[in-house]
Amino acid sequence: MQKMLVLAVGLGVFFLLHEVLASRSSSQDSTGGVRLEGRSGDREAVGDRMEQESGLLMGNQGIDCGRVNVSGNPRSATECALKAQAAGKPFRVRYDIRGIDSAVAGGIVRTPAGQLWALSFDGDPAGQGGTSDSRQVLGKSQCPQPVHLWVNPKGRINCFHQQLSAPRSVMSPNSEPY
Repeated sequence: MQKMLVLAVGLGVFFLLHEVLASRSSSQDSTGGVRLEGRSGDREAVGDRMEQESGLLMGNQGIDCGRVNVSGNPRSATECALKAQAAGKPFRVRYDIRGIDSAVAGGIVRTPAGQLWALSFDGDPAGQGGTSDSRQVLGKSQCPQPVHLWVNPKGRINCFHQQLSAPRSVMSPNSEPY
C-alpha cells in the first residue's frame, strides 16, 4: 500500500511539472523568440545539459530565441539572436544538427555580462542513440574577441567562421558543416 502511495505522489508531481513546463514551452518573448523545448519528450521538457547550461548562462532575463530542429528553418531564431545581440541583451539559440548515432546540437549564448559562448552538444558520444542521461557531453568555447556573429550558408549564427568548415571533432566550436 505504501509503495502505491509513493508511486501515485511521484506520478502526480511528474504530471504537474510536465504541465508547468508545457505551459511555458509555447510562450513568446517581446523580441520574437519562441520557446520550443518540451515538444518531443520528457527529457526535453526538463532539459538536456545544453538546455540547462544555456539557460544558466543567459540568466532569468535572457531571451530564448528557440530551438531549431534538424530540418527546421532557422530564420526566425537567427534573427532573434542577432536582434538581441544588437540590443546588448542576453540570449540563447540552439540548432539541432543531424547526428550519426546520437542527438547533436550547436548554439550561441550571450550572458548578462556580454560574453558570448559557442556550445556544442553530443547526447551520447558512445553512439548508443538519442540522448543518454549519464553520457551527455557539452562543449563550451568563448567566442573570439572582438565578437562577430556570422550567418553561415545554412542560416545559423556562428562566432568562429563565416563559412562552414569541417570540425576537428563533434565537440569543436564549429560542429555544424552537415
